[in-house]
Amino acid sequence: MSTTDITQTLDWLLENLREKTPGIRHVLVLTRDGLKMCFTGGLQRDSADQLAALAAGIQSLSLSASAEFGDDVGAGQAMVEFAGGMLLIVPAGDGAHLAVLADEDGDVGLIAHNMNELVEQIGTYLTAAPRQAAGSSELP
Repeated sequence: MSTTDITQTLDWLLENLREKTPGIRHVLVLTRDGLKMCFTGGLQRDSADQLAALAAGIQSLSLSASAEFGDDVGAGQAMVEFAGGMLLIVPAGDGAHLAVLADEDGDVGLIAHNMNELVEQIGTYLTAAPRQAAGSSELP
């Protein structure tokens, strides 16, 4: 499957999640280091960049909390509530996360369930390899 085919499939699946789940405003797939991979329509490119950076920061804090105070097995789901909405983030493949921006009165259980269901279906497509500095090469 080509990169274009994968992107179109992901775009369609993200839009489907948004449409079938009441309360979801935007859906975004991001890399662990905060770069957007794909996102639903209606979310402007600059806002997608900002949301990706915020979600990566929240996941980083969650991983730190897990390492310091938990079982050090990594973060599961993260959620932030704020006036006017909430942000939910779940791991979605190696090095990728799925983030949803939802209305404050959205059904958190339903949203999280549908997010995890989507990740199970397409987790292999949502893998983001770590970036390397220009000119560097992997060691065998």
